[in-house]
Amino acid sequence: MPLHDNAFAAPGCIAVEDVSFSYGGGERVLDRIDLAIDRGEFVAVIGPSGCGKSTLLRLLAGLAGPDSGRLSVSGVPVTGPGLDRAVVFQDYSLFPWMSCRDNIVLALEQAGMGAAREERRAIASDYLELVGLRADGGKLPGELSGGMRQRTAIARALAVNAPILLMDEPFGALDEITRARQQDLLLNLWQDGRAGGGGKTVLFVTHDVEEAVILGDRVIVMGTRPGRIVRDFPVGLPRPRSRNSAIHHDDFVAVRDKLLRDLNLVVDERLGPAGLAGQGDGI
Repeated sequence: MPLHDNAFAAPGCIAVEDVSFSYGGGERVLDRIDLAIDRGEFVAVIGPSGCGKSTLLRLLAGLAGPDSGRLSVSGVPVTGPGLDRAVVFQDYSLFPWMSCRDNIVLALEQAGMGAAREERRAIASDYLELVGLRADGGKLPGELSGGMRQRTAIARALAVNAPILLMDEPFGALDEITRARQQDLLLNLWQDGRAGGGGKTVLFVTHDVEEAVILGDRVIVMGTRPGRIVRDFPVGLPRPRSRNSAIHHDDFVAVRDKLLRDLNLVVDERLGPAGLAGQGDGI
């Protein structure tokens, strides 16, 4: 059956205005973040571990609230999770007692998609096939490798077809060949939607600078502690784009190297004369 549209066909814009955040009133993680993302735009976020990349996604997902400032989607304040935002986190977040297909079916039910369970199961199978897992749909998450569980989580996020896709290192656990294929899959789905007059707004956190350049319209560089945006870098490579066309473009190396220099400056400032002192886990 064909892949579907749903009631959230109109994509949304994202606005982060003067947002600060700390966990439990302790050390500030984000400090006065300002970020505007147009609807249908693909924005990648890079930065050293602990700079607040994942925390920013959690705030936009509505899983926590800022200490100060405002986050909004399509002009509506973010006050909690919503069906207009699909999220892929590093830890998969699959129900271990449900098959991979049923994890996706449940998400479709919660989104009010599909007229009957058989239709939702068919949609789930289509998206599992997209990520190369159709034959594994009946397996429990514990029967799969970490990379296969992550691909299931990606299939679930794509299946609900929300206008905003928040992705936190979604390809980090994949082998290089699978990672390259999933990059192209995401690019194709996003570009097809935009060419059709719609398109998803994507905020994509990664530690891989090359991946950020391959995928993004812009790359946001975050650094220091507390986390701040230190650079908003337009990629400028032509669309439509594939992984192969991006890495072989004349400007690819220059863009990648500029971002690497910026990131190295952030890391050098963060570490300072104390070496590795103060370097934390990913946030």
